[in-house]
Amino acid sequence: MRFRTGVLLLALAASACGGETAPSRTPVTTPGLPTSYTGPDGVTSAVTDVSRIVSLSGDYSEIISALGLGENLVGVDLSSVYPKEEMRAKPKIGVEFRLLAEPILVLEPTVAIGDVDASPTAVVEQVRGAGVPVVIFPRFEGLTGPGEKIRAAAAVLGLAEAGEALAKQVEGEIAAAIALAQTTTSRPRVAVVYVATSDTILLLAGNTVFSGVIDALGAIDVGPDAGVDGFIPLTAEAIVAAAPEYIITAERGFEGLGGLEGFLALPGIAQTPAGAAGRVLVYEDLFLLGLGPRTGQLAAQLVRDLHPELAE
Repeated sequence: MRFRTGVLLLALAASACGGETAPSRTPVTTPGLPTSYTGPDGVTSAVTDVSRIVSLSGDYSEIISALGLGENLVGVDLSSVYPKEEMRAKPKIGVEFRLLAEPILVLEPTVAIGDVDASPTAVVEQVRGAGVPVVIFPRFEGLTGPGEKIRAAAAVLGLAEAGEALAKQVEGEIAAAIALAQTTTSRPRVAVVYVATSDTILLLAGNTVFSGVIDALGAIDVGPDAGVDGFIPLTAEAIVAAAPEYIITAERGFEGLGGLEGFLALPGIAQTPAGAAGRVLVYEDLFLLGLGPRTGQLAAQLVRDLHPELAE
């Protein structure tokens, strides 16, 4: 499992999955249908109907909504939190890395979309065995990831032209943020700390989909190289040694600790330059770690937040 959507770990603390069936609707024909996609799992999926889509992760739910097919989403996983009101109303199918077939199949989807974190594989195959195309994408990483992800999803949904327009918009926003970062004079040390539960506090390290983002925005990512998993349990020794001047964290876990006071009580946090100065930057989970259509907005916000000299 990658550290993409610490959002996925957040989902463990959210409500249990629902199983209601959405009202049937006339199949929607998109310009590029039918489509065919061969995923990294080697399976080719033929997509002929996108009138009843199940999304297996929050980033794809957000992309599908941004492409104008939000009404076609009949089920989403628990990390699907944006657009907020829209996703709140959707039936939930569980958590991407702990899927069950029944909550998906009861929704009678015409297609399910996720990526290589969708598991267990046996459940994915069970859904396919019931006749539902399940499109599995690779991991799209770093600041090139959002555009690649949007294009891939849009192509499968028969909306390549709309996907290209959205991808270019997001890439333009990211490029503008990087250009702004190149005008800055400071190079702050930054750590990303994710609070999954009160017992699971993680320090984002190397080899994640978020790798390179901090550095591209004019700062220094102090996360250690933790191998393929991309995160390590937070220890006082690790965070104090990293000496971040800013700490970035996700909103759900931050609020679960009671806000800044609770966050500063985590091991070693208050002993860092960031903790001592109260420089803790808090962002909504999917906005921070989803690498979706709002990534350009996130990049611009991070540049402004990490480089206060821009406001001078």
